[in-house]
Amino acid sequence: MSRGASVRERLASGGPAGDERRLADPAVVGVAVVAAAYLAVFFEVTNVVGGTGRTAAVVAVAGLGGVALARAVGERTALWLAGLLFAAGLAGYFLAIPASQRALFTVRSVALDLLALSTGLSVLRLALADVWVLAVAPVPTFLVGYFAGRGRHVAAASVGGGTLGFLVLTGDAETGAAVAGVVGLALAVGLSTLSTPGRRRGHAGTFALVVAAMVVASATITVIPAGAAAPLGLDRGTTTLESSLSGEDELDVIGTTRLSPEVRYTIESPVERNWHTGAYDTYTGDGWVRTGERSPLGASLSGPPGSSEAASVSITAETESTALPAPWKPVSASASDGGTVELDERGSLRLAEPLEPGEEATVTSRVLDADPATLRNASTDYPEAIEERYTQLPESTPDRVGERTEEILAAADAESPYERAAAVEAYLRSEYDYSLTVERPEGDVADAFLFEMDAGYCVYFATTMAAMLRTQGIPTRMETGYTSGQRVGEDKYVVRGQNAHAWVSIYVPDHGWVAFDPTPSDPRDEARDTRLAEARADGAENVDTEASTPNQTLEAGPSTVRPDSIGGATTPNADGNGSTGPQTEDANATNGTGNVSEAEISQLEGAEANGVEPTGESDGSGGGGLLPTPSAETALYWLLVAGLAVAGVRRTGLASRAGQRIGPLLPRRRGDPTADAERAFADLERLLAEPYRERRPGETPRRYVETMRALGADERVETVATAYERAAYAGSVTRSEADAARRAVRGLALERLPLIGRFVR
Repeated sequence: MSRGASVRERLASGGPAGDERRLADPAVVGVAVVAAAYLAVFFEVTNVVGGTGRTAAVVAVAGLGGVALARAVGERTALWLAGLLFAAGLAGYFLAIPASQRALFTVRSVALDLLALSTGLSVLRLALADVWVLAVAPVPTFLVGYFAGRGRHVAAASVGGGTLGFLVLTGDAETGAAVAGVVGLALAVGLSTLSTPGRRRGHAGTFALVVAAMVVASATITVIPAGAAAPLGLDRGTTTLESSLSGEDELDVIGTTRLSPEVRYTIESPVERNWHTGAYDTYTGDGWVRTGERSPLGASLSGPPGSSEAASVSITAETESTALPAPWKPVSASASDGGTVELDERGSLRLAEPLEPGEEATVTSRVLDADPATLRNASTDYPEAIEERYTQLPESTPDRVGERTEEILAAADAESPYERAAAVEAYLRSEYDYSLTVERPEGDVADAFLFEMDAGYCVYFATTMAAMLRTQGIPTRMETGYTSGQRVGEDKYVVRGQNAHAWVSIYVPDHGWVAFDPTPSDPRDEARDTRLAEARADGAENVDTEASTPNQTLEAGPSTVRPDSIGGATTPNADGNGSTGPQTEDANATNGTGNVSEAEISQLEGAEANGVEPTGESDGSGGGGLLPTPSAETALYWLLVAGLAVAGVRRTGLASRAGQRIGPLLPRRRGDPTADAERAFADLERLLAEPYRERRPGETPRRYVETMRALGADERVETVATAYERAAYAGSVTRSEADAARRAVRGLALERLPLIGRFVR
């Protein structure tokens, strides 16, 4: 047997030489790109919840194991091994979950969770998401390595693409990962199909066009989990602050936002507080996620572990709403229509079915009642579950966030967690300005706000304070809801969309969650008052109830500000409302006559000059121009679409056919008669090529025209041919003959156009 035959047999049988050739095949590049795309998503999850190093090691072993087994076992065996690996991983994940949560598992709940994952439930919301990734990620990596080792590059890329597709559905894979995966899949398929250099050269244009089309498609469909149909970076208007704090399970930190002055609720409460609607436990670096699921509210809940007072709160919906805004901590709730009240793992309430305008709900809360001295001297013996969940930070959080926090605490001589929280709150309030018009930073939001920004709104302040306190091991969570709103009577408040707010709470053992508000209150209230005054001046609808109209005389409630000497700054009240105490907002928005006052007009005129956005509206660009400036992603997307369109037109021959029809119609400057006659004949050839045929090599112009006449071409073709012959052979064509040839070609071209040709004929 010859040496060449031996090598061919080894290649065919999957021996070492075959493995080397298969792994050196250009299609492996596409497989690697797809694998890198889905692994990057998994590592983004572990960056948030921890375990990146452990996951990377297990994934590497799985991939190399797949390659090693490619020449040792058949495909059926490999699939069985992958199935066993997957089952073992899920079993390990199930056993890692606390027994109290496992007891809630049923076949139905697991099926619903799988459905939720495929329709937008982020992996980050799963209990022990790091363990889940460790259980799942090695399985597709093993198969990718196995199929790539056997030269089955399309199969390997398909496994990676399927995994990435699942992560797109969960909402964890963003546009960049999806586009990279599509490009990798296209490369694997294309390079596997175009295996010979000649075929690659012959189909390179088509292949590039297909890849570009897939990229554009992937950039457009990656928003499926969000329920929107907007392609990459397409600006559909600036989001309101309220909608960005809507109580969904994921909160993304956005850029410029605006205020909505529409009335949402009328709330009757014996205490004036921030109205809590939700809380978040997992910080992702660019937003927040709340883990776990909601369940129907059963019997009444327990109140804070420390001293508290009861507060019965009545909420009347002025617009359709599922939220139940109430002072922390709610212990029971009911809706007038008998609807189901749901409870999440952080104690926040929500209605399964929305309240309609005019419908009411009742919430009973137990409000924390402890003085600052008691909170300063509280224990730091945190429950293990609380400490683990609420001190989480992404592994990529820069060290300088903790270092800056330590500097602030040292300067304030703050020791207890309560004192430290107050010191950070005071620092943020004094060092940063309030603004609704900001450019969303890249990277970690808290780090960017601390070191690169000088202004932001409540989401930025609260996110930064939470991250800073977590670097010090203080359990902290992000909370959202509404400020108290406009007081319209004793114990009665009108709450508008512009009252949407975010703050933080720290956990104090034996007392529960204590709220801090790091957002500067005066400029925040000024922006809200300005927005409401303008809406009233414009006659906007739904910005007032009968009780809140400007002709009502309002009295501000008593102040409950409690000064404290920590760092020389006012600190949060024992009731947890932040350093300024309860706010009576919008009470002085008008002069009490029903008309906009001169002060309001002056405020509106000066708002922009003072850096306050008077209407809350914005083009989203952060600039003041008349036209919005597209983002870099938007510009890149449409540039790619335009390039794809041009390539498609050229590849399909549309450009050539359009040139044949439209070129002769385009205005051209009159030049030398000889050149004009020759150009006219060239246009004539293009016009005759489609309905008849092209001029053949060696065929004279006269012979070609005579043949076309025999096939039914118009007699004007002879006029053009005659002018061309005089120009090309005699060199004596006149101006009038050249112009006649040009008119003949233009007339023929007009008749070729739809509709126009009917009238010309």
